[in-house]
Amino acid sequence: MHAPKRFPVIEQASRRVERLVGENVYMLVLAAIVGVLGGLGAILFRWLIERITELSFAGVTTLAALEAAPWYVKALVPAAGGLVVGPIIYFLAREARGHGLPEVMNAVTNSGGRMRRRVMLVKTVASAITLGTGGSAGREGPIVQIGAGIGSTVGQTLGLEGNKLIVLLGCGAASGLAATFNAPIAGVMLAIEVIIGSASISVFSPIVVASVAGTVVSRMAFGNVPFVPAPQYELVNPAVELPLYIALGVAAGLTGLMFTKGITLLEELWERAPIPGWLTPMLGGAVVGGIAIFFPHVLGVGYETINDALHGREALGVLAALVLLKLVATGFTLGSGGSGGVFAPSLFIGACLGGAFGLGAERILPGYTADSGAYALVGMGAVLAATTHAPVTAILMLFELSSNYTIVLPLMLTCIIASGLAARVMPTSIFTTALARRGVRLRGSSEAEHVHATKIRRILRPYVETMPPTAPVSEVMRRALSGSMVSQFVVDADKRPIGVIGLSHLKSIMGESGFDEAGLMAADVMKAPVAALSLTDSLDVAMGLFARVDVEALPVVDADGAIAGCVTRYDLMMFFEHEVLHDQALGMTFMANGRPEDAQFVELPEGHVLALIEVTDLIAGKTLRELDLRQTAGINIVGIRLKKPEGIERLAPDPKRRLGIGEILVAVGPESAIEAFRKAVVA
Repeated sequence: MHAPKRFPVIEQASRRVERLVGENVYMLVLAAIVGVLGGLGAILFRWLIERITELSFAGVTTLAALEAAPWYVKALVPAAGGLVVGPIIYFLAREARGHGLPEVMNAVTNSGGRMRRRVMLVKTVASAITLGTGGSAGREGPIVQIGAGIGSTVGQTLGLEGNKLIVLLGCGAASGLAATFNAPIAGVMLAIEVIIGSASISVFSPIVVASVAGTVVSRMAFGNVPFVPAPQYELVNPAVELPLYIALGVAAGLTGLMFTKGITLLEELWERAPIPGWLTPMLGGAVVGGIAIFFPHVLGVGYETINDALHGREALGVLAALVLLKLVATGFTLGSGGSGGVFAPSLFIGACLGGAFGLGAERILPGYTADSGAYALVGMGAVLAATTHAPVTAILMLFELSSNYTIVLPLMLTCIIASGLAARVMPTSIFTTALARRGVRLRGSSEAEHVHATKIRRILRPYVETMPPTAPVSEVMRRALSGSMVSQFVVDADKRPIGVIGLSHLKSIMGESGFDEAGLMAADVMKAPVAALSLTDSLDVAMGLFARVDVEALPVVDADGAIAGCVTRYDLMMFFEHEVLHDQALGMTFMANGRPEDAQFVELPEGHVLALIEVTDLIAGKTLRELDLRQTAGINIVGIRLKKPEGIERLAPDPKRRLGIGEILVAVGPESAIEAFRKAVVA
């Protein structure tokens, strides 16, 4: 992360004012300022979405008008929006992709509350275009990220650090959500329960002030009306309905899990697709457009459909279909790289699920249940609680969104059941899952959760010594003595591992009386069968295999079963030592004169990784000077590896030397830039 620009004069003035009025009063004043700015940001964002929607759909903004619009309008506008959004995010600020809140959480835990200033502008524009052109997402996540960015920018400009900067970030997030939903209490709880995770008085008071300020600004612009006006539902027959609400809680928990896993799966699939990252949002928009031809309900944030479900104006079959279709549409919008939030989609899916459930209950038990809208209202909170793992925020948000306090009992019951079920099956929420996939660890996450969330790719050694089963033992011994690998893998004709030969195992065989290498082959001295890991396995799977198999290294295979590298006990132990026990997150190791005892660890900047990239025919024959990767890709090459029969040769990065196919570039840079370049060279 780049060092923020400093303003010494402003910082000095800030410290003088703080000394004059006292720290507590000063933070409350700053919280009020951030709250007002967050509220104004929410108003501007909503206005921008409305103008882009009118422009994109030629003034057609209601669901009824969209249903009557030509099919090509519904199909092409979301794709066109993705085509505009993709390059904006890809080339200006990749933190703006997706649903935003994970970046805020990461900034709190791992960056001391610092967020890049340009993220606010890029997130505002990208999300407004995504939503205004029909992308299936919510506007709350972007506003939370925009508000958090405002708070972080104000704090950094004034020279604040540590807890003060984090509190201002939380103030901005709370004011943004409060202004969007006209829900000051929910804004406070989101900042405390999800983002900061602390409710001390020094944190709570400024966030309350900011949330109130943001709400006041919003009410001045839009009035003090419920965000989702709904009838005042209540329990009709508790003995009959409470079991139904329990069943709805279970259904909502499973639906929330499906939503979280669906978005995660689609994000992984899009990242692996051999398509430039700036182009994928257009393809995701095309999928959304295809769905919208038949169900335009999935376009945009979908508040009109939510309102229809709350008033029982949609058919059971339509509501049931929209549960799945909205999930798919949101997954393709956000998974492909579009920008938006997941709060509104969660509420949409919950309203449709609950509405369909309520209509079914009415048919089975006529006269014994409330109207289907009551179940739609409760379903909204339950699915939101399941996806966010924040039941208190969900309960309070639904109270404030609807101004309906008579349905408190079923709402609390279903939210707790749904959240508990989701957390039992999947320990990470929709926000922390996105961070765990990138190897980002939030403060407070358990060691077991961190190991389970980290994939084999993180510690993979992509270069291994392989040989056919017919290789003579003399060749095995020569490689073992001259190479740098402690294990060699025996593979079949399709490069599938069938055995492993460890150095210690080979020494024990050679020491046996009567040992004669004449006529022996690799198949005679290998350990077989050999357990293999896949690239998608997590580290806890590797730990379990090492506990059962007496080898120093395990092969890792790709989707076709061919060997793609290996994982060693040493690598696993080093990961556990540095990131689980001591949490040092060390990124690079340098050895003086090749001696392990002289190793020195260098910590990489936040978000940076050390990666190995194979030279393909797309860049072979070119020099590093011609490629100019620092300028064109944002990465640095710190070394080159050549695989030779006698072992791995390591070269310094000579800018004039031409690269050869199969050589390995040792690259350092932002993880997103590394992945983008890796995709580019294999395209």
